[in-house]
Amino acid sequence: MSKINIHSIKIQILLAFVVLLSPLLALSYFYTLSHQLFTGALDDLVESENISHLISKVEKDVLDLQRNVLIFKETASAGAVDRVDDYYNGIDLALKRLLDLPSGREHFESIMTMRTHLGDFKSNFDIVVGMRNQRSELITQHLSHDVDPRVLFLHGMPVDSAELSVLENYLLAAHNASLSYLTSYDLKHINEFKDKIADAKVSVSVLSNGDAEGESLQKIAVYERNFSRIVSLTRHYVYLINVVMTGSANEILYHSANLDDIYRERSDVTRYSVVSSMAKQQMWSSVLSLLGIIVAVVVAVLFYRRITRPIERITNVFNQLAQGNAVSTIPELDRRDEIGSLASAADVFRFKNEQTKSLLVSSERMVKEQKSLNVELNTEKKRAERALSIKTDFLANMSHELRTPLNSIIGFTVRLLKQPDSYEGRQLKALQTIERNGRHLLEMINDILDLSKIEANKLELRLINVDLSDLCVSCVTQISPNADEKGLEVIFNQKPVSKVETDPSRISQILLNLLSNAVKYTDSGFVRIDLEPGYDEMSVIIKVTDSGHGIDVEDQKKLFQRFEQFDDNTRFEVGQGTGLGLSIVSNLSRLLGTTISVSSEYGKGSCFSVKIPVRFCGESQDIKVE
Repeated sequence: MSKINIHSIKIQILLAFVVLLSPLLALSYFYTLSHQLFTGALDDLVESENISHLISKVEKDVLDLQRNVLIFKETASAGAVDRVDDYYNGIDLALKRLLDLPSGREHFESIMTMRTHLGDFKSNFDIVVGMRNQRSELITQHLSHDVDPRVLFLHGMPVDSAELSVLENYLLAAHNASLSYLTSYDLKHINEFKDKIADAKVSVSVLSNGDAEGESLQKIAVYERNFSRIVSLTRHYVYLINVVMTGSANEILYHSANLDDIYRERSDVTRYSVVSSMAKQQMWSSVLSLLGIIVAVVVAVLFYRRITRPIERITNVFNQLAQGNAVSTIPELDRRDEIGSLASAADVFRFKNEQTKSLLVSSERMVKEQKSLNVELNTEKKRAERALSIKTDFLANMSHELRTPLNSIIGFTVRLLKQPDSYEGRQLKALQTIERNGRHLLEMINDILDLSKIEANKLELRLINVDLSDLCVSCVTQISPNADEKGLEVIFNQKPVSKVETDPSRISQILLNLLSNAVKYTDSGFVRIDLEPGYDEMSVIIKVTDSGHGIDVEDQKKLFQRFEQFDDNTRFEVGQGTGLGLSIVSNLSRLLGTTISVSSEYGKGSCFSVKIPVRFCGESQDIKVE
């Protein structure tokens, strides 16, 4: 167990904390005695205020509820119905919240009575809405009812008779009386309507007889019943609104007013208790706060002399050391507390600072040496780049130089082969071998030349709008003789596609490379070209599929690398090559902005897909647009 250092700053701070805490403990002791009373009173006050707020909201929403019911009564507005539903839900939610409060449960019966009246109010309003809608339909029918007596009499009555005019006046007067009632709800218009209808019936009896009279009276009776139904519905829903629903709303307001009075009185009592407790608390707080201030001032002075000022001195020393200035003496080294330890650390820091300066000088020297090495490295890098450029130019030049005599050899061989009768079979076979191998060597030189141009960024592209269908047909025509020699079926499937902006010779070079490989590595079966639009209609896809040997997974990973071929067994079966074909295809695809992919299963064949954008988006090279 370590020995306690009584000179430690921790002990000094602890003693100061105890002294500062004494007035606070006394204040806390008194506060604890009154805290329960104060907290309870405050909770009651807050709850009473919440209840008063909820009751006020209920009263306000009930008034708004009645106002919107009256608006619906006058206008039958759908918006008024929605607002009534909103206010109903708000009042019901407020009553539920009242029941959730502890004090609210004391008045459970009153709140439940209010909820019952609220439910009755909503039920009656739903009935009113239904009646009003039904009344609106009846009014529409009433207004559309034809009261022209010429319609009522269809059997042999003169349309211009004086009696018919009298009947027309009665019916129009009855209709006007019904309209007056619908606008004013004055009961005298009902009696006026009935009188005019009665007069109209008498007039019908005078005017007609037999079937015509019965039909006319029936139409008038339907017209009269429709209006009577409107009057009945109007009286009923007006009664519900003005008497029944108003009574329910008044009952809610009555109970809410009683609850409001109860809780306002309780709030006043609670508020008085809280004020008294706060006054007593204020007195003791003032006394103990004054004592705490005196103690705090004394402790602050001691802290400044014993802790703050020494720390400022040590901090100044550290600042001087951080700035690299020399410090002759370290203050407070003789103290036995944490400040003394800090002074000792400052002394160590001074020593390390001097040591760091010497290391910095060494580092600066090493940085200069590194910069010199970087300059030499950059020079060697440029030399290597120049050597690579010279190598590329050399390959390009040598390819050109080799093509000239090789073209002569092939040309003379072709001329000799045009006279096969002049040679023996052995000589003719030798000439054919020379011609075939010469062309193979020319293809290899062309591959090397193209690869050199690509690496030297000297490959020239000639962009035109290309019809890929014609281009594919041309490639199929060129590769067909080789396929026929091996007995392979060459299939070309095409769909309508857009023209693409690209270099036709380079696209042909890509396709011929893929087709040549397909024929080379297929012993039997087929080689198929599929031409189809891309999924986004902004590209065209050419697929070259064969039924050949296929490519295993390991070979697919290095398929487009230069000088890479298939496994040794396959190479001996199909012949040797440079391994540049697919590498050139990959580089040409990159320059043309096309995408090439492969899918293959070893032993079942391969499928190479070339996705060509409709608009050229390849890498920047020497480009000619035609």
